[in-house]
Amino acid sequence: MDIIWGNVGKVLSGQIFELNVTHKKDGNKNDYSEIEKINIIQTDIMSLPVDPKECTKEQIEENLGGTFVKCEIKDKENDGTLTSVVSHSGQGGY
Repeated sequence: MDIIWGNVGKVLSGQIFELNVTHKKDGNKNDYSEIEKINIIQTDIMSLPVDPKECTKEQIEENLGGTFVKCEIKDKENDGTLTSVVSHSGQGGY
């Protein structure tokens, strides 16, 4: 599974945000741009609803805006959006 890390940028909806990619796991199978669209399919971030479909754009902005997160890539949608498991990440060890 590919993993990328970075800071949450522009929030597009209650499930989708732009990630400013700063780190990529060695051995990733795919290449990633400096900015990737992320669709949250699962998260362990306690301040967000367990079901990402219940998240609002405002909740994502308040709880994730500008924060450093880890995205475990599960799939790539037709428009290039990456479906991902999103979690907080300790910056030192990613």
